Amino acid sequence: MSAKKRTSLDAVFGIEEPVVTPLKKHREKSKSERASTATMSAPEAEKAAEPKRPNVKQHTAYLPLPVHEQLRKLAFEENRKMHDYLVEGLDRVFADRGLPAVKDLS
Repeated sequence: MSAKKRTSLDAVFGIEEPVVTPLKKHREKSKSERASTATMSAPEAEKAAEPKRPNVKQHTAYLPLPVHEQLRKLAFEENRKMHDYLVEGLDRVFADRGLPAVKDLS
């Protein structure tokens, strides 16, 4: 007995399946994207390019898994965010070196 091909719901309801094209490594802007950017006024283009938090710089910390788990559990138990502990640690490093605290710099 040969296996029957399964019918998809899209085929049953007559919905055309979208054509999937492989992603390019470096995606080029489509004509519509280029046109929409070109038609923006200078202030609109600057506003679109501005980050959501202009006075904040994102930084990634690589933590060993046991350290991450301990920090995550501590944050859960004390109903705080992991970020709060990282900032607290920075405050202690700054205080040890006689530098202003994070809240004084922001």
